[in-house]
Amino acid sequence: MYVPRAFCTALVLLLLVPTAYGQATIEGTVTSNDASVPGANVRILDGTEGAASRSDGGYRIAGLKPGTYTLIVSAMGFETARETVTLASGETERVDFSLNPTVLRNDEVVVTATMREQYVTDSPVKVDVMAAERLRRAQASSNLMDVIGNVNGLTTQLNCGVCGTNAIRINGVEGPNTAVLIDGMPVMGALASVYGLNGISPAIIDQVEVIKGPQSTLYGTQALGGVVNIITKDPENTPTVSAEVYGRSTAEKSVDLAVSPSAGRVKGFLSANAVQMENYVDDNNDGFADVPKRSRVALFGKATVDNQRGATIGTVAAKVYGENRTGGVPGYSDDVRGSDRTYGESIYTRRGEVMGSYTPPSVEGLRVAGAFTYHDQDSYYGTEHYVAEQTISFGQVTYDAPASDAVDLLAGATLRYQTYNDNTPATASGADRRTVPGIFGQATVSAGNVTVLGGLRIDHHAAHGPISAPRLSLKYRPSDRTTLRAGSGTGFRVVNVFTEDHAALTGSREVVFTEDLNPERSRSVTASVEHILPLGANPLTVAVDGFYTRFSNKIIPDYDQDPSLIVYENLDGFSATRGFSISLDQNLTALPLTYNLAFTLTDVYTEESGTRQAITYAPDYTGTAGATYQSRSLGLDISYAVQLIGPKRMPDVYVQTFGRNRTSPVHSTHDLKLEKAFGGVNSDIGIGIDVFFSVENIFDYTQGSPLVDAETPFSPDFDTIYTWGPIVGRTVALGARLNLR
Repeated sequence: MYVPRAFCTALVLLLLVPTAYGQATIEGTVTSNDASVPGANVRILDGTEGAASRSDGGYRIAGLKPGTYTLIVSAMGFETARETVTLASGETERVDFSLNPTVLRNDEVVVTATMREQYVTDSPVKVDVMAAERLRRAQASSNLMDVIGNVNGLTTQLNCGVCGTNAIRINGVEGPNTAVLIDGMPVMGALASVYGLNGISPAIIDQVEVIKGPQSTLYGTQALGGVVNIITKDPENTPTVSAEVYGRSTAEKSVDLAVSPSAGRVKGFLSANAVQMENYVDDNNDGFADVPKRSRVALFGKATVDNQRGATIGTVAAKVYGENRTGGVPGYSDDVRGSDRTYGESIYTRRGEVMGSYTPPSVEGLRVAGAFTYHDQDSYYGTEHYVAEQTISFGQVTYDAPASDAVDLLAGATLRYQTYNDNTPATASGADRRTVPGIFGQATVSAGNVTVLGGLRIDHHAAHGPISAPRLSLKYRPSDRTTLRAGSGTGFRVVNVFTEDHAALTGSREVVFTEDLNPERSRSVTASVEHILPLGANPLTVAVDGFYTRFSNKIIPDYDQDPSLIVYENLDGFSATRGFSISLDQNLTALPLTYNLAFTLTDVYTEESGTRQAITYAPDYTGTAGATYQSRSLGLDISYAVQLIGPKRMPDVYVQTFGRNRTSPVHSTHDLKLEKAFGGVNSDIGIGIDVFFSVENIFDYTQGSPLVDAETPFSPDFDTIYTWGPIVGRTVALGARLNLR
């Protein structure tokens, strides 16, 4: 995206107040064992000034008045450090920090769980944070959906064995109940949840924040099951130039290029990603491609504007994404889209996003943010032609101010306008247009070791009137090693079947609505405890979580009434997900080895007319494990990751009509990655090259064909969603990454 220089200059002059004469500056570097520590938080004690260390470890805090200050530096995986410095008028003082490694502590990670930046241990709401490096710990991937399963409690459900669409589940709850945010903005609408998530490259991600349970009070009434907030990279902390390429044994190829230009207090990050996979693979011999062919290009740009003190006051980001994907029998291609003789599925996706925020320097605590997205899908599922277009315009104003030393108040207003149009009966009378205004507020009260947060949101839907979504959270921290949390909240969601449930389009089943569908609602309670065990120099963090969410008016597709139909209706009863999870996290500093273990047990079911039944495709339990060993002398990282998936109930029709198993087997996938570093951005020449090799699904475990009656794809019995495990077997990948200081 081209931005004229004159525009940038004018923007800087309008937003930035010139540095007053006599102000002082602190600058320096943050390192550990002579290696830079990027992304460290450097802040002034009892002040608002601060900065994040750059990719070379450097930082700078300008615009300070003469006086004595205490600097505090914190970073994930390191002990917090502090230093006192006295500044004279007009002086630039250098303060360098060398951090000592420690356990992976969550109190160094800044999150937005309460719509304000704070450390995880300060948040009364439980948040799971996963850095980008850990997401891709043992995999080479350009697709967020390939690696999101490394987060405890999150799984991806393959919803089509031909075109490869998938969705995120939180604690077994169906994908559409999860609100996916980009930098806190709800830009991923219902249509984007089908294929748009595949266009998010881990190369642009800084970290992923996961909040389980309804979060409608802050993020809108669509967040029934939880929130996945994808935080994109900060231009302040990215290399000047970076590039990554890899190739996979399936013939998939990926190229990532990024640059980080800057001009004064305006800093930028521009990224381009291209993926191509045009190889036909059919290892399960069902006559269909195991993985769809696809060509994808994604362009992303982000710019930040800082004031004279180094604090960011303005951000703008944009993304353009296009993908063509096809799946089907060997003879299928884009040239025969819609054929009634050669079965295949072809999806063209075009998407654009623009978002930004501004914090006026003259009004402390005020923030204005907005976003606009456009999503277009032109697709064929066999002979079924599905064309859809969705736009979302979103604006938000928040005011965050302390009422006293113990009370913080946050208030805001939102306006969401979305349009949706397709060629199905859903919009036969014209495009669906919805305007949803909302207001919300929350208060955080701290008294000693106890923090209480209460909030309320009211959205107005034209068809349903005002909808309220309250929440209450409690945190008790009796010591630095122990944190207990509890919370409750509600959610509300209007369903769009054709965009959210891919089964309504693929295969040969007819879609039937037995009634006008009412909105889904949810109520939830959660509880957690986190404790750090002091095991010498290698403390172990243990976390236990419990959760219960009850849904009413639940809309669950019924595959069992008739093998030729998918019946949609509101559940005359309720649906629930309940369970608990436990996780272990440790950094063995002497080896050095970091590892994590996590296990989540879930019970996801419906109860109607006194009959309880497990929801299809929801696993009874999931587990994740990962470890990374760093050989500093060799510059080699060895990473291993495991995902465990418990049994799932499959639709009865597959059992009764086609003799398939009623319950899927327990299975796991194992990935290994070796990464060798040559040089680094902090070397004398400022060049770092990493070469990596990965083996994914090491033990070559697959479920076999996900298709039913694949021999006659145009028959009424053909179906594409008998999916419960990996479709693609063992793959290897080789790649390299270049970073320039």
